[in-house]
Amino acid sequence: MIPVSIITGFLGSGKTTLLNHLVRQPRMGDTAVIVNEFGEIGIDHLLIEQAFEDTVLLENGCICCSIRGDLVDTLTDLKRKVGQGELPPFARAVVETTGLADPAPILQTLISEDRLRRDYALDRIVSTVDAVNAPGQLETFGEAVKQVAVADSLLITKSDLANGGVSALQHRLGEINANAPIAAIEHGKADPSVLFSGTTAQRDFSEWFDHAHDHHHDAESGINSFAIVIDDPLPWAAVKAWLETVASLRGCDLLRVKGLLNISGRSGPVVVHGVQHVFHTPVELREWPDAARTTRIVFITRGLERTALENALFTYVAEAA
Repeated sequence: MIPVSIITGFLGSGKTTLLNHLVRQPRMGDTAVIVNEFGEIGIDHLLIEQAFEDTVLLENGCICCSIRGDLVDTLTDLKRKVGQGELPPFARAVVETTGLADPAPILQTLISEDRLRRDYALDRIVSTVDAVNAPGQLETFGEAVKQVAVADSLLITKSDLANGGVSALQHRLGEINANAPIAAIEHGKADPSVLFSGTTAQRDFSEWFDHAHDHHHDAESGINSFAIVIDDPLPWAAVKAWLETVASLRGCDLLRVKGLLNISGRSGPVVVHGVQHVFHTPVELREWPDAARTTRIVFITRGLERTALENALFTYVAEAA
């Protein structure tokens, strides 16, 4: 499976500047980078080894292309070109969203689209945040709040222009998404490692739960982030029914769900990952990432409380007993 990372962020927040830096890095070899407007990246022609329609191959092995039609078509076309020998194989992919995009539909596509699920798996979501304009954007635009809420990592850009307002912005971002590490970058200079965790079998899931016992509520947006932590093994049938019910009834308010489950009769944890109404096919890992063999599910929701979800889960577990 090829891990796919998403770069999101509001208009003018520095996504293109970040990509412009990243595509030049040697460590971005064997990576396909999918952008909205190919011309905006401004790649030096001296770096280009081969050029095709809407696609170039750089000297470092990085493939850059612009979205043609929709994301499904673009990703399947890349695999087709690799299969026909038109492009070298790539081991990971990065997708840039538009500045006004709600990232949820893109995440849903990666999780649920049959043509993609055979070859691709969602990896990390990185959101760029404009240190100068983000405070106003977060007050005005729901898309800006969602881009922060669903992220695995937050990159604050233009901090050198913010006149000391970065600490207040960091606090605001923490209220919306307490689980995402925050880093300030200048001129798009970020290490490529910020984009990738690896395949499901390789990644370190401990980053999901650094704030697992914290409950954060952002009153202005109505977004809650919290974790449900349960020590005892759970019956899979009960958990499956619970998740399906919550997704069916309140899917529009499930901005993101990610967790490790301690399932009865399983030696390793079961990974669950969902966005709104859609959940990725659960994956069982060979072993636990740490000594705590507990169920830990992180929820980022709008208007849903931990107590209500916990009570619903315990009801399903009791009925399955």
